[in-house]
Amino acid sequence: LLHFANGGGLSVDFCFTREKSLYSERMSTVKLALHNTTNIPMHNLQVGATRLEPGMDLQPFGDVGVLAPGASTQVKMYIDFGGKTKAAKFDLCLEKPRGDGATDKGTYGVSVPAVAGELVVAVAMDEDAFDAQQKKLRGMHESQQPVAIPDGAKGLIRERVLALCNLFPLPQTDEQVFKFAGATLTSEESPVLLCVDLAGKFVRGNSEATLLCRQIVKDVKEALAKPAPA
Repeated sequence: LLHFANGGGLSVDFCFTREKSLYSERMSTVKLALHNTTNIPMHNLQVGATRLEPGMDLQPFGDVGVLAPGASTQVKMYIDFGGKTKAAKFDLCLEKPRGDGATDKGTYGVSVPAVAGELVVAVAMDEDAFDAQQKKLRGMHESQQPVAIPDGAKGLIRERVLALCNLFPLPQTDEQVFKFAGATLTSEESPVLLCVDLAGKFVRGNSEATLLCRQIVKDVKEALAKPAPA
């Protein structure tokens, strides 16, 4: 998220935790790992100005009073991407004392990307419910792409999909077909269905959230096409 060379010595990594937000069911929980790479303390680390698209919202982490030299800490913030695949942009602010007793203030712009597979929540359902929902989401609500999965990577399909997407894996009734179910993190909670068909050599997504569904299908296709690690 922020390289120390661009953050005045502050290094920041992030990840989506898939935990339910304390503030809203529509919010994604994002964990930030803050690391002070300098030999002087950093004070009052906080979220400053936000630059969000209409319909988006952000609940910042609590201010970090002091981060000692070489120290690290973890904080959580919560972002409602509003069903969009636009990044949440905001400033990280901090203060550092100088040798002359004055204080340097730093403001660093960062951007948390809207990872499509993290903008959904897993929803448990059986295959009959999945198939019934899928039949209702055809035409413009369906996205399908061909995929060639290397032989050595076919055993990694479930693992790779779940690493990318917060979806529920349905029990398999056909060893050639993998089905996953979820819903959007929006007030409407639109179903998001994903199917990987080895025999048909395709990945198919079904959802009223068409742009999000297309991006998930694209991301899954790219992940599944990679060879298995040596």
